[in-house]
Amino acid sequence: MAALRVYLGDLTHDTIGLATEVFPLNIGLVGAYAIKRFGDDIEVRLFKYIHDLEQAIADAPPDVLGLSNYPWCHNVGLALFEQLAERNPDALRIMGGPNFPHDTESQIRFLRERPILDAYVYLDGEYGFANIVEMRLGEDSGAAARKRMRSEPVEGCAQWDGADGLVAPPMAIRPRDLEEIPSPYLTGLLDPFFDGRLAPMISTNRGCPFQCTFCHDGTKLVSKVNNFGLERVIEEIRYIGERVPSSVHSLFVSDLNFGMLKRDVEICDVLAESQAKYGYPRYIDATTGKNAKRRVIAAIEKLNGSLRLSLSVQSLTENVLTNIKRDNIRLDDFLDLQPTIKQAHLPTNSEVILGLPGETLDSHFKVLGDLLDTNVDSVVPYTLMLVNGSELASPAQRKMWDIRTKWRIIPRDFTKLLSGRNVIEVEEVGIETSTLSFEDYVEARKMALLIRWVNNHGFRALIRLMIEENIGVMSLLRRMLDALNDESLRGSDAAPTALAELFADFGRDTVGELWDSEEEIVAHYADDENFQRLVDGEDGKNLSQSYEAAAIAGAMPELTTCIFHHAAELFAQTAADSTSRDKFDDVRRFCTARGHNLFGGDRLETVPEEAFSYDIAAWLNDPETGNLDDFAFDAPTRIRFELTPTQYREVENALDIFGHSPAGQAKTLIRVSAGALYRNAASA
Repeated sequence: MAALRVYLGDLTHDTIGLATEVFPLNIGLVGAYAIKRFGDDIEVRLFKYIHDLEQAIADAPPDVLGLSNYPWCHNVGLALFEQLAERNPDALRIMGGPNFPHDTESQIRFLRERPILDAYVYLDGEYGFANIVEMRLGEDSGAAARKRMRSEPVEGCAQWDGADGLVAPPMAIRPRDLEEIPSPYLTGLLDPFFDGRLAPMISTNRGCPFQCTFCHDGTKLVSKVNNFGLERVIEEIRYIGERVPSSVHSLFVSDLNFGMLKRDVEICDVLAESQAKYGYPRYIDATTGKNAKRRVIAAIEKLNGSLRLSLSVQSLTENVLTNIKRDNIRLDDFLDLQPTIKQAHLPTNSEVILGLPGETLDSHFKVLGDLLDTNVDSVVPYTLMLVNGSELASPAQRKMWDIRTKWRIIPRDFTKLLSGRNVIEVEEVGIETSTLSFEDYVEARKMALLIRWVNNHGFRALIRLMIEENIGVMSLLRRMLDALNDESLRGSDAAPTALAELFADFGRDTVGELWDSEEEIVAHYADDENFQRLVDGEDGKNLSQSYEAAAIAGAMPELTTCIFHHAAELFAQTAADSTSRDKFDDVRRFCTARGHNLFGGDRLETVPEEAFSYDIAAWLNDPETGNLDDFAFDAPTRIRFELTPTQYREVENALDIFGHSPAGQAKTLIRVSAGALYRNAASA
C-alpha cells in the first residue's frame, strides 16, 4: 500500500519580493511529529512558495493538505484548497493556526463560511493534525474520512457538522513536553529552505502568561509557558549557523517574551558564540519580555546590539491599560533602567496601538510624546487590527467599545495564481471608537508618519539634543503636523513642496486604502488592470513604510530642511545663547551629512565632509547621559561621512530579496539595521 501523501504549507506571497521571509518552522514541527508517529505510512512534503505548491497539486496531488492560517496567507490557502478539490476531490483539506476565533458563535460562522475546510486544528497543531492523519489512515478513502469527520469529533480540532453547528466544541491539546516533537532542523526536514532568501526561525518555548485583549495569544488557553529542551535549542542554533547562506543576516525567534526566563541567558551566550564564529545572526527579530526587564537586559546585552529591547507599551493611559488587560512596565521604571540600557549599548523600540478602547487623540499623542522624550530608538504606532482569536475582536467587545472598522489590503500579500486567479489578503482595522473619531484616526496616522521621518538614526542627534535642552519632541512633531497640513505654507521651509506633497498624498492614501468589506476588495482586484496597480506599487502598499522610504530616498534634503526649520524656532525660544546655537548648528550639519544619498547607486563615492566643533558621534555612543558640552573638540575638526562596502552589500542584499523598488526600499528600511543604512562619521 502506497504511503499517504501529506503536504503542509506555510505560504508567502512573492509577487513584488518576499512578503514573509521566515522559514516554515510551524509546519516543520507539525510534519516532524507526524513522521515520528506514522513513519513510512506517510510521505510528508513542506511548502513555502505558492507556485511550488500549485505545481505539486497539479502534478501529484496530496491525500491530505494542511495549511497554516494567518491574515497574510488566509485567502491564498482557501484558493489552493479549491484547486486541490478540483484535482483530487477525495483529499482532506485542513487549516490550522492562530487566526481562528474562540467563541462558539464565531467558530460556527467561520467554518460555515468556508465549507471547503474539513477541519480546523485548534491552537497547537501537532497532535490535532496527527489525529486527522490517523483517521485518514484508518479509512479506505478520503471521502469516507470526510463523512466520518462531519459527525465524529477529532481531538484537537474544530469541525462543522454541515448544518448549523459544530460536531463538538473544540478542545485544545497543548503538548506539555515539547521534546515529544522532533526538531525539524536536526532531522533535516527544513534543509531545503536554506535557499538564500528565507531567514531561519527558532522557538525556545510556547505560551504567554499575559492576557492582552488585542492579541490572539491573550487567551487563558495558552497562558502556560512550555519549553523546548535547552540542549535542543543550542544544537539548532549551531546547526543553523553552519548552514545559513552568506546573503541571509537575520534570525527570527518566535517566543512571545524572549529573555524573561533564566535560561535565556544561556541561549544568548550560544547566539553570541554563533555571531563570533559564523558572523550570523547580525539581526535578531524577537519580542522581548514584557516584564522582568533587568533579566531581559542581562540576556540580550550579550548579543552585540543585534536585538532591540522591546518596550512595547501599546498605551500608557491607565484606563486604556485596564480596558485591554495590559500590565506595563511603568515609565518611571523604564527611566530607572536607562543607564543600564545605555551601558549595554542596547537598541530599544516601543510599540503603541492606535484605536484602543478609551484612548483619545490627545491621550495617544501624550503617550507618544512621553516615549519619545525617553530617547527610545524607535517608537512605532500601529493601527489596531481586529484579529480572530483576540478578545477585542469578539462581538461583545466590539459592541462594548463601539469599535467601527474598515478593511484594507495587507501590503505585498497578493498573487496571481498559475490558474490566472488573483488572490488578495486583507485585514480588518479599527478606525473609530466611542472616544476616537475617524478624523482623529487620520491625524494620528499622519503623526505616525512624522515619527518615522524624525525619530530615526539619521536625526538621532537632534532628538538627543532636544531632550538635553528639555524641549519636548512632540512639540516639534506638532509644529510639523500643523505646517504640513496648512496648504498656505507649501513651498516654504516650514513645508517644502516635495515633502508637503508626500504628506498630502499620505493623508489621501490613508483614507483611500480603507474599504467597507473584504468582498469589495476581492471583487475590485479580480480585474487584471486593477491588480496591476498592486504589482506596480500604486495600491496596497504599507503606507508608513512607503512614505518613510519615499522621503529618505527621494526627499531627504527637503525633510532635513523642514525638521530643522521648526527645531530652530523651538531652540530660539528656549536655548538662545551662542553656545546652544553652535551646538544646534553642529547637530544640523551632522544629521544632514549622515543622511546623504542613502539609496543611490553611487552612494559609496559621494562622501560629505564638514568641520565640527563637537564630537557628536562620540556623544551619541556615550553610555552615560553626558552633555554635548563635554564633547567639544579642542579645535574645529573635519569629519567625513562614509558608507563601508559591508554596509553597501547589506542593503543591496535586502533589496535583492525585497525588490529594488519603492516597496522594496520600504521593506529594507525595517529589515536592515540603522547602522547599515546611515553614514558613519570619521575624522578626515
